[in-house]
Amino acid sequence: MKNKIRLIHLHHFLFENYQAIKKILLYDPHLENLYQYSPSTFKTTFQMTSIAAEKLYDQLHSTSIFDILKESYKKNIKIITIYDDVYPDLLREICDPPFVLYLKGNQNILNKQFMLSIIGARKPTSFAKIICDSLILGLIRENCVIVSGMASGCDSIAHHSAIFHNGKTIAVVGCGLDYIYPKENRNLFNEISLNHLVISEYPYYIRPEKRYFPRRNRIIAGLSKGLIVLEAKEKSGTMITANFAIQYNREVFAVPGPIIMEEYKGNHRLIQDGAKLITCTNDILEEF
Repeated sequence: MKNKIRLIHLHHFLFENYQAIKKILLYDPHLENLYQYSPSTFKTTFQMTSIAAEKLYDQLHSTSIFDILKESYKKNIKIITIYDDVYPDLLREICDPPFVLYLKGNQNILNKQFMLSIIGARKPTSFAKIICDSLILGLIRENCVIVSGMASGCDSIAHHSAIFHNGKTIAVVGCGLDYIYPKENRNLFNEISLNHLVISEYPYYIRPEKRYFPRRNRIIAGLSKGLIVLEAKEKSGTMITANFAIQYNREVFAVPGPIIMEEYKGNHRLIQDGAKLITCTNDILEEF
């Protein structure tokens, strides 16, 4: 229990420096000596800059972990660490699993064994919703949890479709749970955080910034047994997430489209590189 609390405390201030947390945990797996380290130890042993080392030392000794936990509790935010049994096994297997996850909603959804991610363009065509609905209906019947990133476009379509068909969905966001991004998804965020699950690896006070979203994408890929791409341009965040899925040895599925449409060029590239072309839910389910 103590190592979990210490890890949450460390992560609260050092969440942006994944490698530093990793080095500290390799050196001191249970963080038994976390509060004995001097700024010079953080600098020399864990290769932090002088400014970062001084700042971390001050933060650890001036802000109580119990104040952080109390504030999270007031905000209905649950915190789990890589030490916890409830931490998703598939996510734990990736090369850089998040050390801490912040949750809002129904934590029991993490116990579900069958999760698939559905992602795609932020400005999809009118086909995306029709295709998504046709695929999700059969997946929900198989008790599949739909994972996506709550972005505009295909992500939102996937969450809405899962909810409409009485399934469960997980939104992985790229900011702290005090913030809703994009703002137009406020109602969707509220619905998911009440009856489904929102996940972030960022402490609640972190505002959305562009640099956080590529890291968020690895969690979307890591949580799921497979990844479905509805629509994607060749250079897009969707392709970044698909590449994470390939790296993690997940099944990747892509919907084909007209060869002249930019919105499907990423899909066709994935299919050429070995992703499975899908036309119906059975194309997905037969892989599992």
